[in-house]
Amino acid sequence: MSDFFLILKGFIIGIAKIMPGVSGAILSISFGVYERILYIISHPFKIKFDDLKFLFLLLIGAMGGIVLLCDVLKWCLANYYFITMCIFIGLIFGGFSEITSEIKGFKLSYLFLFIISFCLVLFITNLGSGSSNSSNHYFLMGSIESITTIIPGISGTAIFMALGWYESLLETIKGVLTFNSSLMVSFYFLSGFLISTILLSWVITLAFRKYKSEAYVCVFGFMCASLYGMISSLFNYFNVFNSLLGVFLFYFGYFTTCKLNSLFSNF
Repeated sequence: MSDFFLILKGFIIGIAKIMPGVSGAILSISFGVYERILYIISHPFKIKFDDLKFLFLLLIGAMGGIVLLCDVLKWCLANYYFITMCIFIGLIFGGFSEITSEIKGFKLSYLFLFIISFCLVLFITNLGSGSSNSSNHYFLMGSIESITTIIPGISGTAIFMALGWYESLLETIKGVLTFNSSLMVSFYFLSGFLISTILLSWVITLAFRKYKSEAYVCVFGFMCASLYGMISSLFNYFNVFNSLLGVFLFYFGYFTTCKLNSLFSNF
């Protein structure tokens, strides 16, 4: 049963990876798998069988979420953006207690770190749009995807939408996972993703090990900024029906995260 819930968490995280405004890393933290993933990636020579099984099941779920729901999600966002986002906002809110429980006490420096991390996400998600014809385009896409995957609270899809690369990203990821992309595209995208992931995961693992409370304060700031951006984007879709259904779906997402965390706490 625990294997099923791990695949399910991976499935939801995979959907979040292609969901504008949602951070897959935040959901990973909410589901209690973030730190273990970072540790495994940053210590490749200490990997055990249980670690490989853990990553395999999580990746199977994530790949399933991306491949199976990529087109469905694009349709839902185009036609039912409000209620779709409400589910993911609820999923993230459901993990608040997991984050705040890791912050011990209160220091003035915590407030400073929160403000800095909050503003950093707002700055990144408001970058100007553009495109690139560089031969290293796919390597850069892979690197950005890695950075926004590893750093909690930063929505990779929001960044790619700001850069004008979102459609290209969806096609690239789906093509790589289903082996429909050219060898060149797959090589450069995966190279950028893997190199950045290995380098960045080591730094973040060190931060969580030596400055755990401070790291989670930053995560909380990233999360709040991400939620601020998501919630503010919903005001243009307001009507009575959407609001009532949105509240219901918010609680559905909220209790889904809480239930998954409860069922998966001893994995």
